[in-house]
Amino acid sequence: MGWFRGCFETMRKAAPGVCCLAVVAAGCMPAVAQTTGDSGAGFVSAATRSAEQMDPADKALLRAKRQEIAREADFFGYDLGTGRWDYDQVLCPDMPDHLLLHYRSRSRNGAESLFTAVVPRGKGRVRVVPVLYHNAIPFQSAAGSPRSMTVFNTSVPEQIAGRAVQPDGPWLQLAMCYAEIVGAEPQVPNRENAEPALVRAPAPNLRISEEHHTREVTFADRNNPAQYMVWTVLMNDKGRVTAATASTFADYRVHIVNPEAPPEKPLPAATNPPLPSPPQ
Repeated sequence: MGWFRGCFETMRKAAPGVCCLAVVAAGCMPAVAQTTGDSGAGFVSAATRSAEQMDPADKALLRAKRQEIAREADFFGYDLGTGRWDYDQVLCPDMPDHLLLHYRSRSRNGAESLFTAVVPRGKGRVRVVPVLYHNAIPFQSAAGSPRSMTVFNTSVPEQIAGRAVQPDGPWLQLAMCYAEIVGAEPQVPNRENAEPALVRAPAPNLRISEEHHTREVTFADRNNPAQYMVWTVLMNDKGRVTAATASTFADYRVHIVNPEAPPEKPLPAATNPPLPSPPQ
């Protein structure tokens, strides 16, 4: 906490009376408190496990809940009995009492269907968040839908959520977990190793409004080779998501302009001065 007090006091002296505090992971915030795992190539992401890599206890739980998952998925228009469905597990430390799974199916023409299943380890019902139907998003995008926020808010324990949105808490990890709920797989650029194309992508930051009791987390996500997304997750001071957006931006491209060489000017013709007349 010493680093935070020093940073906070510095900002208070620099801007007394300002009700918002912006904490940037690349500046005041220690990076170690904001990482869930380095995926290599200068990106931070959540750890995942394929179906084969899951723990035996989680595999057993999934087998026991298979029919319930299928019923809940069918309610939202996903038929697990047709096509080929694959799934993987996302390890979200903020949801210790639930399994977080991404289910995918790809048709012969390449169209993808995707939904998230949140499976309780104890009592409770399976919840599904629809993300894609044959490459089409639902009528309301999962990124900021009421269902996505409800599933997230009821799956993250109150104590964990409240601690995570403190300035010295793992607020980036919590926001990334929300993005995983809505079907994303965030690849957050490490500012120390960011590629030039992401020079305009924002660093992860937390903005606190003491007046409105809100927390706003912003981070970039390298979701495609030629573009990135900027996530903004708005929460209250108890870590409950109240709104979220995800906007896509094209990579920054460096344009090198080679100025044209100036046209060559012809050299003036040499002239020989007239010889002086010989003396008389």
